[in-house]
Amino acid sequence: MSVRLDRVAHDWCAVESGRITALLERRGQDAGPVVFGAGFGPSGIPHIGTVSEVVRTSFVRRAFEEATGRGTRLVVVADDLDALRKVPDNVPAHRALAAHLGMPLHRVPDPWDQAPSLAEGMVDRLRRVLDLVEVDCEVVRSSDLYRAGHHDSTIRAFLADFAGVNALVGRSVGALRRKSYSILMPLSPTTGRVIEHTRVLAVDPGRGTLTYEIPKDVIIQRPGLDYGLEPHEYYADEPIGEPVTVSALGGGCKFQWKADWALRLLSGDVAYEMHGQDLADSARVVRQVFARLRREPPVLFEYGLFVDERGRKISKSVGNGFALDDALDCLTRDGLRLLLYGRPRRPRRFDLASVPRINDAVHHETRAAREPRRGAGARLRLRRIGATTPPRGPRFGSVVRLLAACAPLDHAGAVAFVERVFPPDRRPDPELVARAWRFHERARPAPEPVDLDAAATTVLRRLAYALASAPHADPGVLLHKALEGDPGAYRVLYLALLGRPRGPRLATWLRITGSRRSLALVRDALSRTAPPSVRSEGGSS
Repeated sequence: MSVRLDRVAHDWCAVESGRITALLERRGQDAGPVVFGAGFGPSGIPHIGTVSEVVRTSFVRRAFEEATGRGTRLVVVADDLDALRKVPDNVPAHRALAAHLGMPLHRVPDPWDQAPSLAEGMVDRLRRVLDLVEVDCEVVRSSDLYRAGHHDSTIRAFLADFAGVNALVGRSVGALRRKSYSILMPLSPTTGRVIEHTRVLAVDPGRGTLTYEIPKDVIIQRPGLDYGLEPHEYYADEPIGEPVTVSALGGGCKFQWKADWALRLLSGDVAYEMHGQDLADSARVVRQVFARLRREPPVLFEYGLFVDERGRKISKSVGNGFALDDALDCLTRDGLRLLLYGRPRRPRRFDLASVPRINDAVHHETRAAREPRRGAGARLRLRRIGATTPPRGPRFGSVVRLLAACAPLDHAGAVAFVERVFPPDRRPDPELVARAWRFHERARPAPEPVDLDAAATTVLRRLAYALASAPHADPGVLLHKALEGDPGAYRVLYLALLGRPRGPRLATWLRITGSRRSLALVRDALSRTAPPSVRSEGGSS
């Protein structure tokens, strides 16, 4: 009996596709490409939450295309016109960046000096990640959309009901912030910075202008400060308490982010977008804005947050949790995509310790998919993530455990141990070995200190002498000669060479590591002084 994949239980992508189809019917939108959206704040290094939003949306996009045959676009908008409000903790050049607080992100210098701006550097990072996980999308910049007039007609609609929309969004902020809150933030004609604290004096929808002042009588609270600032302190080079008229069109103003989210969805005619659980209240405001403007809101899907090993939300400004670069070094493409497909509404822990489980889940699904009657769910999941080549050879976790037991010093040593243990027809893919090695580098414990008593020093000196005197001899043979039948010396050798009291057969390890590197490790152990620790109690290999 065949099973329709789109009718398998828990196919959330098919459910979302149906919601989008119903939305398009309500909108009367039966022609043209259907737009799927995503937003990205390029003020900090992209993290797994950003990537998950785009990848998961791409899953829904493909399900919709399969179900309807309609053309689609996936547009990721980088909000590079937003202000730099806080210097991220995980970037260099803090003092230099602090001098640009309040400036649009596309005018803040890149702290690594590798891109024209901070925003452009973060966009480049996001592009590289999306290319690695094979997501087909367009990445555009908010500054380009504003300046090109892409939002102008929608901005005029906001201006026509400015008081109502501004009050609606303003109710979502605190009482103190509300005193100087406006959905429109002018770009200063004087300094170019984003003016976030204004009192709007007048708007002209016909001319598309805004007249505002920076009020004298407000206290400005900034992230990281325990005290408030006077307007003349925060806006030192701006006129305070004086009316200023600017254009709200063509990039003369930028919307506060909740209103900006609604603006972007309206202007882009977006049908579907995702957001984290932490933005549930903001999504509610966005829907209220659509209702006030008598427009049908897109389908907004709320997903569970990613948390670090301490249960804290992973944040790009803090830089906590499993760094995305490290994750991509260790995770397979299909492992990451399968993680992002499964149960998207559930919060997930994302840390280094999760890597073997994430990668090996693809093996589990591949095995389950072979079941003719009970494997429909697994076949669906593999299809949704685009897994075309079944994994072969041992699991990632098996390779990781092998490396942990054998303690290779480098990637070449890892390959040698893998080739020694696994027969040719069962050897893992070289790329999997490389990822396992990179995981091993990050996960292995710090070496234990070596406490050299007189007997241990004598053993190490004998081995050093043997390795130096016969560099081309078999290191395993030299080892046995240096030990002179003393099995109690193995423990100190393990500590000196591997940084732990036990390990693989030392003769094999020395042959794979090589005489030169082994000699360097022995000499390094002899040169180090270590605090007192547990004396060698003997042991054997």
